[in-house]
Amino acid sequence: MARAAFCLLLAILATTWPGTAAFAHGLPDSTYYRSAITAIEPPVPGLVLAVTKAGESVTLTNHTGKTVVVIGYAGEDYLRITPTGVEENVASLSSVLNGSLIIAGLPQKQDQGTQQRPKWRHVSGRPTFTWHDHRIHWMASQRPPVVAADPHHRHKVFAWKIPLTVNGAPVTVHGELDWTGTPGLSTFVIIVIAVGVASGVGLAVAIAAAMRKDYLATRPRAEPGLPVDVPGVSPDSHTRPQPSGPERRQPRSGRQAR
Repeated sequence: MARAAFCLLLAILATTWPGTAAFAHGLPDSTYYRSAITAIEPPVPGLVLAVTKAGESVTLTNHTGKTVVVIGYAGEDYLRITPTGVEENVASLSSVLNGSLIIAGLPQKQDQGTQQRPKWRHVSGRPTFTWHDHRIHWMASQRPPVVAADPHHRHKVFAWKIPLTVNGAPVTVHGELDWTGTPGLSTFVIIVIAVGVASGVGLAVAIAAAMRKDYLATRPRAEPGLPVDVPGVSPDSHTRPQPSGPERRQPRSGRQAR
């Protein structure tokens, strides 16, 4: 009975303790980041870009009828998107880094002369492509300092930009990453926590009572009329107490005094 009560207590605490369900599906902070495009300068008709909510990916669609090149982290040509398809420079540093969701930081831009020669690989037969871009999302596992100081309110984390060329002319995609703010504990959550704590205390008392009952049930009992063993006392000392004082009789001698 005690073991069953203990298992029930663990089950209740596991389901009601704050944060248990939140961390069961990975990092929850991505829910509170919002990455969005704020401007394309200069505007280009037919050039369409979109980003996911937390900035996991960028999608570019080229309906300009011209060649669009996405510039990588080190200043190299990373993607070449034409009206007939997409090619990726697999020799670029961006191609390697974009295979990981989290990296230590963005590399420094390199001079044109120090960059490797492009190695283009055909990756799509359509003029649209989606890729992971580290410039538009928060890369560290810990929260930004401004968010860590006040996670319940909205904050601007940073502004970002992705450089492009359209037929050789420079174009910049501007955007912003924001923290939307985490909600405080609702009344329902507070009630659930209180019920969980109260249930835990009640079960703890029940476990203690059940353990005491089991202990008393297995404790050896002395039969009536038999001495009970007491720790530290010799069994020979369990004798009937002798009367003292006036009640004590003197032993008779062979002759009584007259």
